[in-house]
Amino acid sequence: MASELSYEVIVVGGGPAGLAAAMTCAREGLSVIVLERGRFSGAKNLFGGVVYTESVLSVVPDLFSEKRLPFERPVTEEGWWILSEDGVVRLTHTSRAHWEKPPRAFTAFRARFDPWLAEKAREAGVLVVPKVRVRDLLREGGRIAGVVTDRPADWGSERPAVVRAPVTILAEGVNRLLTVKAGLFPRDFQPEEVALSVKEVIQLPKGALEARFGLSEGEGLAVEVLGEATLGLPGSGFLYTNTTSISLGVGLFLSDFAEKGIKPYELLEHLKRHPALAPLLEGGETLEYGAHLIPEWGLEGLPQLCGDGVLAVGDAAGLVNPLFREGTNLALYSGIMAGRAAVAAHQKGDFSRKGLSLYEEAFRQSYIYRDLKYFRKLKKFLRENRSLFDTYPGLLNQALHLYLTAQGRAKEEVFLEIFTLVRRRRGISGLLRDFTRTFRFFKGW
Repeated sequence: MASELSYEVIVVGGGPAGLAAAMTCAREGLSVIVLERGRFSGAKNLFGGVVYTESVLSVVPDLFSEKRLPFERPVTEEGWWILSEDGVVRLTHTSRAHWEKPPRAFTAFRARFDPWLAEKAREAGVLVVPKVRVRDLLREGGRIAGVVTDRPADWGSERPAVVRAPVTILAEGVNRLLTVKAGLFPRDFQPEEVALSVKEVIQLPKGALEARFGLSEGEGLAVEVLGEATLGLPGSGFLYTNTTSISLGVGLFLSDFAEKGIKPYELLEHLKRHPALAPLLEGGETLEYGAHLIPEWGLEGLPQLCGDGVLAVGDAAGLVNPLFREGTNLALYSGIMAGRAAVAAHQKGDFSRKGLSLYEEAFRQSYIYRDLKYFRKLKKFLRENRSLFDTYPGLLNQALHLYLTAQGRAKEEVFLEIFTLVRRRRGISGLLRDFTRTFRFFKGW
């Protein structure tokens, strides 16, 4: 790198949020540089999950003119698997809409999706520079005026190279160190504000994926796995089908891993050994193993989205809705909103917080903000209602087992046994209390 570079917009982080912001700016004629610390965009991300079509079309409108899409399988079946110690209740949904063109969602690997998106950014005129870590922010006259990198300014020099720009967009991910340095939030995250998810990509024998999951070519499954998957603690597992492999993982609040002394890899192995999962994985080969943090600080931990010369997008801002499996799509949308604000600031020549406030205004008018506000008490609700994870999955499995194996018995006795089971495991008053709490939560009371 040269000792000092100047651009109209700097984007720190080459993930979906950063690339969406960069493309939005570049398409309006601004000079944009993206600084990505990985070897390539997506190299540092272990995501293997669902990408929603509408959000990708918002940045790449000609997506379906591509000869090869950057996805694994279209999602045609989705829902929940609820595990007890030795059973599973499968609640999945599919409909005609799932086979419509274009599909509503796809499974994807970020190590494949992000480089494709970075290439689209380059085509839009963005300079994407990998293997560069931003060490600090430049400040001039009380505002952010650029970044300090880990590259030397000159050959053999200890002085770091700097990049200047009137607008810096922080898309650094969940480890929001620069977001804190920029003064957008007063502290780093706490263990109870993030989930740690551990995942394996497991290659299955040829033809096994379709046979075991009841899929045809061009069909895909995406399910959340509840109950015994997390040892009855608030959290969930997940299983997504790829082209010839599956992504299987499980996540808990980081604080629960620490307090319970649970090792992440042990939790994943526990899930893999479950009687409902083990036959599906038989003969599989682990291709990838890793873990990553997911921001779940919600509205309470939401930073200021913009300051003087700076904006925060995607995971750095905590824009994730775990209940609806939304993360990548929110990153893309936030990047677009921030990019538009940067363009407007250049048009007005005002790079103050007020000049960039179009981003916050657009965000507060979006469904993203409405959802974060609606689910602002989600963490509290989950922690105060652990029976949803440790009692009800087993209760549901046992009750259905009794109901579905009632042949040869008087049904009155079967129903009485189910009633007794419910009363013993949770009690009628507990059942009513849990129903009331859940109803009030989703009602927003």
